[in-house]
Amino acid sequence: MPSRWQHPFTVFQTNLQEIDATMDVEAALDVVEDHGADTWLVNAGGISAFYPTDLPYHARNPFLADRPSGDLLGDAVTAANRRGVRVLARLDLSKITAGIAAEHRDWLFVSATGKPQIYNALHSTCLSAEYYQERAFEIFDEILDRYPVDGFFFNWFNFNERDYSEVVHGVCHCACCVKRFAELSGGRELPDSQESPTFGLWRRYTETTKAELGRRYTDHLAARDRDLALVLNKGGSVGYQEGNNAFRHMAGKELWPHGTAEAVSAHVSGHAATPLIVNVPAHVDSTYRMAAEQPEHVAQHLLQAIARGGNPSTYILGAPGRLPMTSVSQALHVTRFHRDHHTLYAALRPAATIGLVRPSFGRGGYSTFLKTVEEFRGVYQALQQKHLPFDVLPLGGLTSTPLEHYQLVVLPGVGSLGPGAAQVIDEFVARGGSLLSTGDSGFTADGGAELAASPALRRIGAEMSGKELWSTYATLDDQPRIDENAFDGSIVPIYGTGARCVWKPGTTKAGTILAQAPWGPPELSYGHTATGDPAVASAKHGSGTSSMITWTIGRTYREFAKTEVRDHLLRVLEPLAGVRVSAELPEQVELILGRDDDGYVAHLLNQTGARRRSFGPHVPITGGRLLIHGATGHEQATALVAGRDLPVRQVEGTLVIDLPTVDLFEVVRVRHPHEEGR
Repeated sequence: MPSRWQHPFTVFQTNLQEIDATMDVEAALDVVEDHGADTWLVNAGGISAFYPTDLPYHARNPFLADRPSGDLLGDAVTAANRRGVRVLARLDLSKITAGIAAEHRDWLFVSATGKPQIYNALHSTCLSAEYYQERAFEIFDEILDRYPVDGFFFNWFNFNERDYSEVVHGVCHCACCVKRFAELSGGRELPDSQESPTFGLWRRYTETTKAELGRRYTDHLAARDRDLALVLNKGGSVGYQEGNNAFRHMAGKELWPHGTAEAVSAHVSGHAATPLIVNVPAHVDSTYRMAAEQPEHVAQHLLQAIARGGNPSTYILGAPGRLPMTSVSQALHVTRFHRDHHTLYAALRPAATIGLVRPSFGRGGYSTFLKTVEEFRGVYQALQQKHLPFDVLPLGGLTSTPLEHYQLVVLPGVGSLGPGAAQVIDEFVARGGSLLSTGDSGFTADGGAELAASPALRRIGAEMSGKELWSTYATLDDQPRIDENAFDGSIVPIYGTGARCVWKPGTTKAGTILAQAPWGPPELSYGHTATGDPAVASAKHGSGTSSMITWTIGRTYREFAKTEVRDHLLRVLEPLAGVRVSAELPEQVELILGRDDDGYVAHLLNQTGARRRSFGPHVPITGGRLLIHGATGHEQATALVAGRDLPVRQVEGTLVIDLPTVDLFEVVRVRHPHEEGR
């Protein structure tokens, strides 16, 4: 039987403190339903059990003694069932009390120096050890035997490498981790830092451990035959992402405003069969839990979630009404819209023609990975700002991601692909797809080309970086006056890394790289010559085309924020993409394209309020247009937020849809003529 969790749902989480044991569950459910939610995520156990557990290693919440029934979870489930609201039971097994820890030392996190991790008198546990690996099943069973809950959510389902105060404790060295890591790595020792050569293997170990344990939990719950959800960030029947403003973890403490949309798109592309919850805290950060987040910030994360196919979850601290909830005032518009359009979201699926591959942690360590992320983000912004719809594809999931409905796949400086992913990309191009790679994508560590589709045979020498690239430029325009030190058209700087290549016979070359010349003093800063290296190289492979920009154009755009750099990239990219839907809107509006059974569904997210670390109030956008290329002219368009049909007209084979004012967001549904009346 199909799971009910495969259909859209809307969640409200009350993340309770121990003192909330006497909470009025009926008043809480009033808030849940008013928010537009049909699912309540409420505390059950782990650090503190909100029901009268009989398990000797499961600490009861002492404030339950003040509740007439002595059972908050039981009261919450009973009241929710009367209203038809589902209940997800929240568990957090990441920490245990000192008394329990004293009896079960083998359950604990152990640092490289042999010390436990203690925070606020609680001892951190290890995901590899018995508490998670065995005892969790007993907690499941005790709750399921007593209460008709609809599923479970695990908080902090991870390895405790750092604590709430940002103290880095590093990789766990408990006996279980030592043994299991040695088995996975072929006997290698655990890493001692992020720069350790085995840190990538540790990341693989942690992801594998989480996925395997998640599958075991899922199988255990499936045996109950109750259609139970298990919400985990890895391996559960329902996936989990969090959209927040944890600025302490941001590179440069700058908000990446598209983080939630990126993560949800990567999940939907790589794991379409697994529904996803996107949980958005209503407070600023874990260190300021009583400070309400900016309302527009909460709303933006929820908007990005639903636009990309995730299920929205709003998370408040404590019992409703005990702390200010001003931060959810804008979120209401999103969650109620999602509730009222569950049928639409049940059929929503990606419809972009461009797949942008997101990098994985690979060779070169953490600092190299951050630079790779910047390349990805630069390309992401170029596409987003010009309203060229795209989906995010996870590099690690390419072998299981269907590529047939994409016209173009972009590899933004992702490094080595590995044989499986390389084969998938080669087959995609051979079938008629287009490929654009930037930077070091598709090269092995020694400079060999991994892709049969690549225009390059190999890289010449090592990649250039830093001062080697200063005062180096690329141009796609003819330069007939270069011998006179005069230049025409667009000249863009090269930043980050670059390479020279040996090209395959028959490769088509466009533009040129301008060689480095003195940059100082200004009196002597001239003398750039054409190197003979192309700005872009392309080659046919089967029925498709593979193109390559051998420098990090995305990082360059992120660094200099020059529109000219963005447009240089798009001059190469756009002819390959076969874009069918675009928009004429300010670049601060994000267009996310999907489709349902009747036609296109375009989400327009107003991000004019983006700030350094959050979103503030937005500016309403008027005069925008949505463009459907190759349309018949008989399509019908409806603005679902504004609640009205939109005027359409055809101009030279393009359907032009005049948009209403875009306030926080708009959703435009475009029905094809042959589907009228369905």
